Amino acid sequence: MKNIPNNIFISWRKSWLLGMLVLFMFSCKEDENVEPAQNFSKINTFIWENMNEAYLWNDLIPQNTDYRNAADPKQLFENMLFKPTDRWSFITEDYAALINSFKGIEKTFGHHFKLFLLPGSNDVVGIVQYVVPTSPADKTGIKRGDKFYRVNGTKLNTSNYQDLLFDLDNYTLTFGEFDNEGKIAPVSEKALSAVVLAENPLLMRKTFQLEGHTIGYLSYNQFIQEYEDSLVTAFGRFRQEGITDLVLDLRYNPGGSINTAILLSSMIAPANVVNARQIFAKMLWNDKITSEIVQEEGEESENLLSRFVVPPVNLNLNTLYILVSRNTASASELMINCLRPYMDVVLVGEENTTGKFVGSVTIHDEEQALNWAMQPIVLKTANAAGVSDFVAGFAPDFFIQDDLNAELGTLQEDMFARAVELITGLSLNEPARSAREVMLDKMKALPKTDMPWKENMYLTLK
Repeated sequence: MKNIPNNIFISWRKSWLLGMLVLFMFSCKEDENVEPAQNFSKINTFIWENMNEAYLWNDLIPQNTDYRNAADPKQLFENMLFKPTDRWSFITEDYAALINSFKGIEKTFGHHFKLFLLPGSNDVVGIVQYVVPTSPADKTGIKRGDKFYRVNGTKLNTSNYQDLLFDLDNYTLTFGEFDNEGKIAPVSEKALSAVVLAENPLLMRKTFQLEGHTIGYLSYNQFIQEYEDSLVTAFGRFRQEGITDLVLDLRYNPGGSINTAILLSSMIAPANVVNARQIFAKMLWNDKITSEIVQEEGEESENLLSRFVVPPVNLNLNTLYILVSRNTASASELMINCLRPYMDVVLVGEENTTGKFVGSVTIHDEEQALNWAMQPIVLKTANAAGVSDFVAGFAPDFFIQDDLNAELGTLQEDMFARAVELITGLSLNEPARSAREVMLDKMKALPKTDMPWKENMYLTLK
């Protein structure tokens, strides 16, 4: 067994494997008299050696590369990726911002939104999906369903929306509403300044008593270890309230920590599965790492799988209802896939999930004080039955559009209402749709517009 330095701790697993990865990334010692930011040879070596060691598709990296003399480290990294299979590995020059993003800390206005293309034009409209409590957006009164179409007086279109919405720290948004002819007219203007904010991923928890059922609702937007206590507290309250059914809202959850996904799953799954610590997921590394694990620990090594944990709270459910969208990814999909061998997982949503069945680690050369960090894909996951490679994502069992006109966690919101109907058999009346609501149905959603590492979506080994 390889030794792990005392100062190295990877919370997902104290293993020689991840210790090896960390030790390896600390090993670049050449050209120590050159400033790291100016020494591309050092950075290039850091990239080359770690990718050849840890990258899931390391056997497909072109080896006839003069990596030491590469003029652009980012391009060197990109050239090593196995595309189009790998849509997620990335490299950044801002290690601190990357780590903060995994903790839910980032510079933000606090309004998460989806962008739509108006029919027959290049005009773009943003509709707020949810607002982070205590954020600038929250303090100015922005709500889910609010529609904006101008930034600093300039109308959003397909050519300018990225520069106007994602490159500024201060702006004024013009909010509007559709009239009965489908045209948007101004309603108000709100000035916003971005701040560094820690976002608790547990957005909302509610309990409903309906038709003899006690239904729990949890809106959860990122798997973050630092907020696991909040999850445990929420589930403790669910247990005290005696919930019989659970609706887990992951429609805006791009992923996060495997550890946290295991904890959340363990608080939901049947008690006999959890107490027996059944296999949660199988970990499929590259051939080089796999062979080293097998040689050191055998084919039944715990480094080749992860198990359910015995949590502080367990609801002992046999069915779970999950609300999903195309933004449901990575650790969210891991939960769906890995719970299915043990319980019924019913998906309600507007479209397939992302289709990310691979995981990454953060590789950073702290010893050389480089601010560069890589987030390469290093493993593929499978459930206890061996199911993996869900490239197209998971299709909803029941398709229904994300109703941005209604508040989350209410019986007026279509996705949640559909899940409640499935649980109770209760038919919730749908009111006639207004002309402006019909207009929303006609608008085409633009591609995902999250920040770079959220756009790549992460399943982190932490």
